[in-house]
Amino acid sequence: MKNANPYQIKVLEKVIKILDLFDEKGKEITPTEIRESLNLNKSTVFRILNILEEANYLERDSVTSKYRLGFKLYYLGSLVQGRSEIKNLVHPFLEELKEKCDETVHLVVLDHGEAFYLDKVEGEKTIRIVSKVGWRLPVHCTGVGKILLASLPEETLKDIIQEKGLKRFTSNTITDIETLKIELAQIRKQGYAIDNEEIEIGLKCIAAPLKYSAGETIASISISGPKERFNSTEMKRLIPLIKSTSERISDVLKKKHRDQEVFRFQNEKNV
Repeated sequence: MKNANPYQIKVLEKVIKILDLFDEKGKEITPTEIRESLNLNKSTVFRILNILEEANYLERDSVTSKYRLGFKLYYLGSLVQGRSEIKNLVHPFLEELKEKCDETVHLVVLDHGEAFYLDKVEGEKTIRIVSKVGWRLPVHCTGVGKILLASLPEETLKDIIQEKGLKRFTSNTITDIETLKIELAQIRKQGYAIDNEEIEIGLKCIAAPLKYSAGETIASISISGPKERFNSTEMKRLIPLIKSTSERISDVLKKKHRDQEVFRFQNEKNV
């Protein structure tokens, strides 16, 4: 946002404040209420309301002239709800995975070119992993992130790297795009990724993809722990464990998608 127009930023701030009013003031609001609540002039309010209405972010009642939230916001909200549904579906599997490995496990999705931590179940062993639901971490140096990158078209991969860069965190961090591409090709072939102390010295992780419908990767899960516990013997046990768990979750996701498609088809037939 370095070169952003200050005027455009101020207008955007006003748009956000107007949308926020629907939480504070009620389901339907008049232009006058908006003007008085935000101390804005009449022309500014009507200009913003017209733009939001045309974009389906707001709807205007033709009788009362009151505005209410539009279906575009409902659609965007449904995308967030979809993540909640994934979290609810996957959580029991994470609990089961934690019981089998007694390490910290995560559920992560790709969000604006970053690894967004959607869920976490913490292991009971003495050294615990410092991570939080809601965290965002780089994708090029985390196991979960590399899983998500491995599923992307090359152009999208390039766009993310161009925007986010390949920052070095440790001596093991991959900071060269060609080396990263080789790593991602290997991940696609073997079906799992390893964070070999790439974001933090002493921390290792194994990650696997969650696939939806026609093989689309929509999330990744991981097992994380200190390198002392992730020796070669333990890795041989954990890799098949996380792969089998990810495959079971993916089967459930694919079935859910098929059921939704059947339900949608049946509804369309009945219209």
